[in-house]
Amino acid sequence: MEFMGYPRPIGPAGIRNYVVVIPPVRCSNELAWTIADGVNGVVPIMHNHACARLGPDNERAKKTFVGLGKNPNIAGVLFAGIGCENIKAEELAEEVAASGKPVEFVTIEKEGSFQAAVDKGQAAVRAMMAKACQISREPRPLSELTIGVKCGGSATISSLAGHPATGYVLDTVIGEGGTAIFTETAEVIGAEHVMARRAATPEVAERLLQVVGRFEKMIEDYGVDIRGAQPSPGNIKSGLSTLEEKSLGAMHKTGHMPLAGVLEYAEPPTAPGLYLMDSTAWTSQLMLGMAACGSQVQIFSVGGGLPARSRSQPGMGRVPVVPVVKISGDPVVRNEMEYFDIYAGTIIEGSEEVEDVGKRFMTEMLEVASGKLTKQEYSRFQEMLDIYATGPLV
Repeated sequence: MEFMGYPRPIGPAGIRNYVVVIPPVRCSNELAWTIADGVNGVVPIMHNHACARLGPDNERAKKTFVGLGKNPNIAGVLFAGIGCENIKAEELAEEVAASGKPVEFVTIEKEGSFQAAVDKGQAAVRAMMAKACQISREPRPLSELTIGVKCGGSATISSLAGHPATGYVLDTVIGEGGTAIFTETAEVIGAEHVMARRAATPEVAERLLQVVGRFEKMIEDYGVDIRGAQPSPGNIKSGLSTLEEKSLGAMHKTGHMPLAGVLEYAEPPTAPGLYLMDSTAWTSQLMLGMAACGSQVQIFSVGGGLPARSRSQPGMGRVPVVPVVKISGDPVVRNEMEYFDIYAGTIIEGSEEVEDVGKRFMTEMLEVASGKLTKQEYSRFQEMLDIYATGPLV
C-alpha cells in the first residue's frame, strides 16, 4: 500500500506541509502568534509551558518541542523566544536542524525589540513558505506512516464497533511495516496483564508493568484511588461500571499486533510496530506527545456520550499540524456525521462486519494521508496545547 506524501530530507514523508512558529515558553506565545499572523499559511503552536517548571518537566518540554519540530508534517520551523527562558530557542533550532529541514530562531533579546523580532521572524518564515510550496506529493510506502490513537466517550459499544475497526487499521499499517502509538496509561490499569501477554519480548512486558505501576503509584501518592475516579460519570452514563471494564474495552483499539515497546512522553520509537506512550488522558497533552513522537495522523475513536456531540470535541486538543480522524460507533450520532469521518455503528446494527468497516476506514486513512481534509481540519477552533508535567510550579 502507498500514500501520497511530501518527501523530507531525512526520515519519513509528511502528509501535510506546514511551516510553524514554536515559542519555547508561554511568555513568547504572543510573539509566535504575531509572526505567524503576518504570513499567510504559517501556523503558530502555542502552549502553556512556563519557566516556573522544574528540571524533569523542563526536560520533557524540551524533548516535546524538538520532537514536534522534527514531525514529518512540518516543512520548516521558526523558534521564537524572549531570550531569558530556561529552554533556549537557539538550542531547539540546533537539535531540529538535524532533520535537514529549514530551521531558524529569533529572540526579543537578540533582535533588540519585539517588533524587530517580528520582522526578522516573518522574513524567515516567508522564505520557508517559498521552499515548502515547491515540495510536491509523491508515492510513499505505508511503512513511513505513524498513527497515533486515542479513545474518548468510552461506552459499552466502544469495544464492539469503533475500537475494533480502529484496531483493524493499526494491524494493517503495522503489517505493512508502519508504526502505531496508543497512550492514556490510566486506561491500561486493570488490563496490563492482557497487554503484557502481547509484548514482543519479556523485557517489553516488564517495562509495560513498570510504567503502568509507576503511574498508578503517582496517583496513590496523592491519596486518591483511581478506581474511585474512573470510570468517569460520562462513562457510567454510557454503561461502563469499572475501570477494568473500561481498560479492557480500550485495548480493542490497539488491534492484535505484538507490543514492540513502551515510550516515555514525546519519545520517538526507534523501530516500526505498536507502542504505548506514557501519558495522562488529557487530550491536548497526549495528542501533543504523540505528535512529538512523530505521528503524522491521529485517530480518535469515540464511543458515545454528550461530548461526542459537540462540534469541536473530542478532537479540540489536537495539534494543528496533525490531522485527527474521528470514528464513532454510536447509532445516536448517525444523523450528526458532519462531525465524524467514519461511522462504525453499522457493526452494531448488523449491516457490516468489523472487517468491512475496517477496510472502509483504511481507505479513508489513505485518502487523509494523501491530502483529504478531516472534518476536524475544517474547524477553526483551537485550544492552547498543554505539555505533560508531573512536578510543581515554583
